[in-house]
This record gives sequence, C-alpha cells and structure tokens, in this order.
Amino acid sequence: MFFCRLKLKLDDADLIAKALKPDDMEWCYCYTKDSYLIIEVKTDKIGAMLSAVDDYFINIKAVLPILKYLSSNKSC
Repeated sequence: MFFCRLKLKLDDADLIAKALKPDDMEWCYCYTKDSYLIIEVKTDKIGAMLSAVDDYFINIKAVLPILKYLSSNKSC
C-alpha cells in the first residue's frame, strides 16, 4: 500500500478544497486543517498515486490565478 500526504500552505485553502471536492474519491481526497490544504492518497498502485497527485496539482494551478483575479477585483 502506498500513502501520500501533501500539506500545502495556501491562501483560501478552504475555498480551494471545496473546488477540488469533485476529484475526491474513496482512496484520494483533500481537506483543510489550520489554513493548510491537505491532500491524501492511499492506493496499491504507484501509477494511480502519481496520477491523482498530478490531477490535484493541475487543478490547484488552474484555480490559483482565478482566485487572484477575483480578489484583485473585489471592488468592481
């Protein structure tokens, strides 16, 4: 069994976790704790682990500029 836990200090970690929820499965999921985004993956296949982590990072990379844009345009 392979296990991976990523702990990322991100602004708006709660909001990012909500955006990533559609990717959660029984064996891979994310949540927040103390303003950190936590991603956990538990699987028997290393390829599945790498794919899951890659998928989460791609989605985080996509959501960060959107959050930055929205926060910079709050006065609009």
